[in-house]
Amino acid sequence: MKKSVLCRWVTAGWLLSCGASAVHAQANGADAFATVCKREVQQPSDDTLVHRGAYCQKSEPFQYVIIDENNAESGRVEIEAYAYSDNAPKGLAWPLKFRFKTRLVSGSGVGLLIKPVIDCGPACTVSPIAGVPLSIGGLSPELVATLTPNMSGESLFEFNPSIHYRVVKSGESFEDGPSAENVGAGYVPRIRCDVGLAKKGTQGCVYPEAPAIMTSVKTDNPEVDESALHIREAQAAGRPGRYIPPTDGNIKPAFGSSELTRLRDEQARKQNREASKTRCVAQYGKVNGQCDFTGDPDETPTKCDCDEYPFAATNQGANGNEFSVKRIDASDNRRAGALLGCFLASQRVLDGEKFYIDVEPQGTKGTAPDECDLNNP
Repeated sequence: MKKSVLCRWVTAGWLLSCGASAVHAQANGADAFATVCKREVQQPSDDTLVHRGAYCQKSEPFQYVIIDENNAESGRVEIEAYAYSDNAPKGLAWPLKFRFKTRLVSGSGVGLLIKPVIDCGPACTVSPIAGVPLSIGGLSPELVATLTPNMSGESLFEFNPSIHYRVVKSGESFEDGPSAENVGAGYVPRIRCDVGLAKKGTQGCVYPEAPAIMTSVKTDNPEVDESALHIREAQAAGRPGRYIPPTDGNIKPAFGSSELTRLRDEQARKQNREASKTRCVAQYGKVNGQCDFTGDPDETPTKCDCDEYPFAATNQGANGNEFSVKRIDASDNRRAGALLGCFLASQRVLDGEKFYIDVEPQGTKGTAPDECDLNNP
């Protein structure tokens, strides 16, 4: 008998980020920076994505020319800007982070400040941003600005912020100081926010172009290994949902991957579940447990020893599709179903949206954290 556990699931080594201040500059942002900016991508594209809540873009080098009181050049610096985030897709406040690497080209570059200028028009509110000092020969402290979507009662909202950088001499105004100058451009991927669509009573934002990959059900986890092994067997037999990571460091599903898509229609989910129960009864003689939970986060998980794949909460479920059933430990099945519901809610997977499953112990690393209490999923 597998014992019930209370646990907080943080997948793939990611630590859950709990809230963020509106704006601050800090010197201890190296951990987040080192984590999400391991792979430096300059092209402003989806290649910058790390997971549903994270990305990192390194700008093309740009220069700032220092002009003295005689209107002559007295120095020059070259700057590379890093724009990134490492957010849990939870809540509507969306922090963006920045660090700046500076190289002295000529003269003296002491006494310069830089800040990002973020614009999303009426679509979002950007917290006030103070500048951060440039560090010649090194990295600046981390600067954080928070974007909040102006949803005006809407349940689904998308926006595309733009970023450019502005440099000024210390003591002068970024807005109208004589030395203030726009010097380079940054990038942030499209952001999507929803209220109550992934799960009733919840809200959150994601980068929707990043694939949603469930990694919390693993074959080496004794609490859900029977579910994971069934998923592996079913995928090997041709059932969809397998995520194959690319070899170039990107997170886009590689050739051979096949998606599942979320199903929110309650009646259709029940039809999927009934079809799988009918197969289980025919195959094993009976089912043990309530066996009505479909994996949707708005339902309460129940025990059942009839496991189905693909899940009832997908358009690829048992009703009208090829599927697999297997008798497994009922508690294992309940926990795996609860983790599925948690994943769909915490990664803001919406109706009809693609997602993938990776059950291998050494599988996907680029995933956002799920937070699940298995006794109260």
